[in-house]
Amino acid sequence: MASEHGAGLEQDIARLISSVECDMTVQTGILKQYAKLQDAVKAFLEKAKNTHDKQEVERLQEELSNKNKKLSFEMENLRGMNQLLERENQQLSVKNEKLSHENKELTLKLKEKHVETVALKRGSIVLSGHTQGIQTRSMFNRKVQECIKDGGANNESKEGLFDQVLSNRIIAEDCEKRRELFEIRKMLIQVFGDIDHCRQNIRIKMMGEINCKPFFDASLSEHPVDIAKDEAVKNCSAWQQKINDPFWHPYKRITEDGPSEEVLNDEDETLKKLKACGEDIYEAVTEALKEMDEYNRSGRTAVPELWNYKEGRKATVLECIEYLGKRVKEQSYKKRKNNPSSI
Repeated sequence: MASEHGAGLEQDIARLISSVECDMTVQTGILKQYAKLQDAVKAFLEKAKNTHDKQEVERLQEELSNKNKKLSFEMENLRGMNQLLERENQQLSVKNEKLSHENKELTLKLKEKHVETVALKRGSIVLSGHTQGIQTRSMFNRKVQECIKDGGANNESKEGLFDQVLSNRIIAEDCEKRRELFEIRKMLIQVFGDIDHCRQNIRIKMMGEINCKPFFDASLSEHPVDIAKDEAVKNCSAWQQKINDPFWHPYKRITEDGPSEEVLNDEDETLKKLKACGEDIYEAVTEALKEMDEYNRSGRTAVPELWNYKEGRKATVLECIEYLGKRVKEQSYKKRKNNPSSI
C-alpha cells in the first residue's frame, strides 16, 4: 500500500510539474508577444511623433516663406516709395532753383523801380516838354541805369535806395493777384464743366487722360467696328492704369549747359513695348504721362483744365470770359427773338 501511495504521489507531482512547465511556456509566449506588441507600439509612437514633427516643421517653413514674401513685397513698395520721394525731391530742387532765379530778377526790378521813383522825386530825371525840350524814354532809362550804377544822385548805396517796405508790398500784391486769378480759373472750370459745348474750341480737357482715338484707329484696321471699340477701350485702359501707377517713371535726368531736366528714357522696357504699338499710340500715351507729371504727380489722377483745342494749348481766362459773354449774348438774342413782347 505504501508503495502504491508513493507512486500516486510521484505521478501527481509529475503532473503538477508538467502543468507548471506548460503554464510557464504559455507565460513565456505571452511575455514575448507582449514585448513584440510593446515594441510595435513604441515604433508606432515614434513614427507618429516624427510625422507630427515633420508636419510642424513644414507648417513653420510655409509660415516663414509667407512672411518672407510679405516682407519682400513691403520692401519693394518701400523701395518704390523712396524712388518716388527722391524724384519729387529732385523736382523740388529744380523748382527752388527756378524760384531763386525769379526772386533775384524780381529783386533787381524792384531796385530799378525804386531808383526810378527816387530819381523822379529828386528831379534827377526831368520829363518836361517846356523850355528845356522833351527827354526821350531812352534818355530816361539811361539816367535810371546811371542812378543804379552810381548809387543815386548823392552816391547812396544800392541797399539804401532799395525800399524793403515797397518790395514787400509789391510781392504781397502779386501774390494776391495770383490767388485771385487761381480762384477765377477754378470757378471757370466748374462753369465750363456744366456746359455742353463739345463742338466749341474752348472746353474742358482732362490732363493726364489718354486720347482713345489712336487705339480705335489701330484696332479698326484689324477688327470690325464693335470689336475694335472693345479692343481700343481695353488697351487704352491698360495704359491708363500704367500712367496712374506712381512707381512707373520712365525718365532720365540730363544736364547740358544749364539746370538739369528730365526726358523720356528710350531704354525703358515699357516704353519700348509702347513704341511697338505705333507712333500715334506712343504719342498719345507719352503726352498723357507728361500731363500727369505736370498736373498731379503725387495723386496720379486726371485733372480738369480749360483748353483751347483750336490752338492746342491751355486757354486763358480772358478767352473763357469772352466765350461766356458770347454765349450770354446769343441766349439773350434767342430769347428776344422768341418773345418779342418782352422787348
